[in-house]
Amino acid sequence: MCGACGSGRVRAPWEDLVGAPGPRGPARRAAALTRLLAPWRWTVAAWAGGYTVTGPTGALAPAGSLDEVVERAWAARPQCLRERWEDTAPAQELGLADAVVRASVAALYREHLVLTGPEPHGRRSLVVHGDVSVDVVPRPGTGWTLD
Repeated sequence: MCGACGSGRVRAPWEDLVGAPGPRGPARRAAALTRLLAPWRWTVAAWAGGYTVTGPTGALAPAGSLDEVVERAWAARPQCLRERWEDTAPAQELGLADAVVRASVAALYREHLVLTGPEPHGRRSLVVHGDVSVDVVPRPGTGWTLD
């Protein structure tokens, strides 16, 4: 375990392995989570150990990964989360952060996903929520698609 960031994480969660590394990725995913969870007045911010979450009554416990935030929202309102995701997420040409958040939500309702997009890092097979496989496949173009 490195521990340099103070988080105590042994390895990065799957969302850190999609796309180019850097400090803007977690912030963009936090903004995408905030957009998804706006009807519940939840806000999400990136920090070294994952994400901080604030609800309408104050701060909630920090989450170590995007999946933890999504699982909390799902536990609070499973059907509402699905409806919100289906109503707000376009079928294709997503930004990377929105596509990653959409993959995390979709993984709660599916067994396998394929995320295709313009990142030239080669094909990756990742695991979301501990048991749902996501194949990240590069393709030419400007946006991301989730199938």
